[in-house]
Amino acid sequence: MDPKKRKKLVLRNTEEVITEEELDEILKTKDKPSCYVGYETSGPIHLGTWLSIRTLVDMQKAGFEVKVLFADLHTYLNKKGEIGWINDMIEYWKATFEALGLKADFIKGSSFQENDEYFHDLLEMSLNTTINRGTRSMQEVARGDRDSQSISQIIYPLMQALDIEYLDLDVAIGGIEQRKIHMLAREVLPKIGYEKPCCIHHPLVVSLKGGSKMSSSKPETMFPLHASSDVIKDRINGAYCPQGEVEENPVLQIAKFHIFGADENLKIERPEKYGGDITFERYDELEEIFGKGDLHPADLKKGVAKNVVTTLEPVRNRFKEEPELLEPLERIGHKMPDYISG
Repeated sequence: MDPKKRKKLVLRNTEEVITEEELDEILKTKDKPSCYVGYETSGPIHLGTWLSIRTLVDMQKAGFEVKVLFADLHTYLNKKGEIGWINDMIEYWKATFEALGLKADFIKGSSFQENDEYFHDLLEMSLNTTINRGTRSMQEVARGDRDSQSISQIIYPLMQALDIEYLDLDVAIGGIEQRKIHMLAREVLPKIGYEKPCCIHHPLVVSLKGGSKMSSSKPETMFPLHASSDVIKDRINGAYCPQGEVEENPVLQIAKFHIFGADENLKIERPEKYGGDITFERYDELEEIFGKGDLHPADLKKGVAKNVVTTLEPVRNRFKEEPELLEPLERIGHKMPDYISG
């Protein structure tokens, strides 16, 4: 694939790249560069997580070797669960990624993070990082407020930086909330003899209720990707979507990233008296029509929900076949979807 086309594919649905010149060099000189995202396996994979998976699928199409880090020790250090339960969650996460078409090298963090060389590099990282720098890097990621942060949550970003080196990566990918950790990696890794990574950040999808971050502890703000068709439709139907408002509109964001950002069109079905069916081929067309008030929120929600339900059918099918993979979620209060009997 032409480097310019690869670059366009890599950067769609993203917010920034640090730096563009470094990415250009990677695409120019490497046929099979490597990239990764690391995940805390602490809850259901939801609408917010989907954007990073979408980015990895695009990287895969652009010829990258994709690595997915299931960060079991990070999850534990960030007070998100006990190790046994965290490990049980990993198979659920892997199954979801595979159902969405991602062909990646799935790696558990503890498989390499507990060796002697890694430990000694971690000590070197700590010698080159102030407590204040470590704390600031975790501001958007740490569980709990700053006054309650533990030393484990300062170790966390140092390990995340080292992971980039030990996974032999060219590009580190994450949500924009990961920016400070990635900047720490670019600053400190060269001090202990390693190269700084190129970093790509995607935006955070706004809560379905608007104005806040999605959270698996607040079901109304998101939906798990394995949710039933009815749950997906109900959550999108109840989403924040004022007539004509395009900023911070979660329904438009879903359309932008997961429909147009996946090279699909959006068909809106309407009665003839309300204008009849209309198909959008580009996001900017949809935003313009909705912003002018020429498309009703209810019609937009219905069209987006129908598309999402269809797209996520492979995920539901996977868990129909292996419902036991959802059992770790039951242990933290999430009900089995209604398409699973018994």
